[in-house]
Amino acid sequence: MDHPFVDKVWELTANKVIMISAIGNDGPLYGTLNNPADQMDVIGVGGINFEDQIAKFSSRGMTTWELPGGYGRLKPDIVTYGSAVTGSNFKGGCRSLSGTSVASPVVAGVVTLLYSSVRHKEDLINPASMKQALMASARRLPGVNMFEQGHGKLDLIKAYQILSAYQPQASLSPSYIDLTECPYMWPYCSQPIYFGGMSTIVNVTILNGMGVTGKLAGKPTWHPYVPQFGNYIDVSISYSSVLWPWSGYLAVAISVVQDAVDWDGVAAGHIILTIESPPQGDESDPRRSTLKLPVRVRIIPTPPRSKRLLWDQYHNLRYPSGYFPRDNLLKKTDPLDWNGDHIHTNFKDMYQHLRSGGYFIEVLGAPFTCFDAKQYGALLLVDAEEEYFPEEISKLKRDIDEGLSVLVFADWYNTTVMKKVKFYDENTRQWWMPDTGGANIPALNELIAPWDMAFSDSVYAGEFSLASHDMYYASGSSISKFPEGGLIITQTLKDQGETLTVLV
Repeated sequence: MDHPFVDKVWELTANKVIMISAIGNDGPLYGTLNNPADQMDVIGVGGINFEDQIAKFSSRGMTTWELPGGYGRLKPDIVTYGSAVTGSNFKGGCRSLSGTSVASPVVAGVVTLLYSSVRHKEDLINPASMKQALMASARRLPGVNMFEQGHGKLDLIKAYQILSAYQPQASLSPSYIDLTECPYMWPYCSQPIYFGGMSTIVNVTILNGMGVTGKLAGKPTWHPYVPQFGNYIDVSISYSSVLWPWSGYLAVAISVVQDAVDWDGVAAGHIILTIESPPQGDESDPRRSTLKLPVRVRIIPTPPRSKRLLWDQYHNLRYPSGYFPRDNLLKKTDPLDWNGDHIHTNFKDMYQHLRSGGYFIEVLGAPFTCFDAKQYGALLLVDAEEEYFPEEISKLKRDIDEGLSVLVFADWYNTTVMKKVKFYDENTRQWWMPDTGGANIPALNELIAPWDMAFSDSVYAGEFSLASHDMYYASGSSISKFPEGGLIITQTLKDQGETLTVLV
């Protein structure tokens, strides 16, 4: 992330400035939230049309700060009208305006109106309490998931009613975890959990309307509903050591115990946590707010190995930790790879296709040494940018010898092209050189070398047909080395690398 900019946003909200921000116009792709709308202390606004449908252009969640090790947070916070809204024209008269930058001023106007209507409670109004009122009053849109609509459509009257009666408190976003509720809880509801699977992580935002700073008083506790088979769930929790400014996180990792290896049903329980903030004004005791987070999940018998796929998230890197260029070199207006390369963001279609085929996809957020390959039919390496530890390379060889399949999707890597896609950043006043190509081909070649395989540094692109399917190959590598007797499907494509080095 752009730390100097993020720090300034934190500084503003810490001083009780309520910030409203458009989430961006990069929809319908998921994982495309813009900063600062993706921050916990900011009200992130998405757009809808006048039929209460999510605008196609409106960016979708999840947040991608937490990748590759964790899971993103719920965003946007709310949505409102942002498509074909009548506004003023510079040259006089009116014009039709569309974009989340149209929706966010609507919310800014509502916030101003709400603030002016509760001036007698001015001491209680802050970035967290205003956000709590907007989210609690929002009207949920039917048939739309949480990463599209957040808490729902803006409701001015209800927000006023909540704010008028507001007392300092903490709250959670989302306020419950129900992995059976579709489509709102997509993608969680799209795949049941089972014994032996990677933990399902739900990243909950804690909003603290009691003060700019706070903490959890003691550890959160898990309370299974035994009559509802809550004892079949294992819950581990991590959380922010300090809530600042006005917010923090509660990461809930859910897994299934061995007793439920063959069980099919719904299990439930709840988490209890207490938020504490320093006393305000003439108060002598700390402010406290106790919260209950209901949890409900669907458990199924563990699927066979042949139906279980493991997605390697650990080796996928994204901007802003470094300059990682886009996979498709033709997209020159947005050169940075910042979507997270996750099955629930820019690979959502691939995930849904595999799920419809009866496969179960789990996400690996740790090195290869941290998973039991005997549980999985195949490991998916897609657009990997990170290098591999020697221990990972040797373990993967053993895993393949013992029956694990590996699918590698490699993008381009060419040092000459990498030099051509460098650019000068006016903000940092320096040249940005890619840390790798669309994928880290040298690292991948080291990984697959034991099987006498290698990718080239050529960059190809083009359209072709395969088994009656029309396909487009966008800025990918080619195979330069393959074992004898192996099956290779060939196509003649355009040498994109040569074209770029000549044109740029």
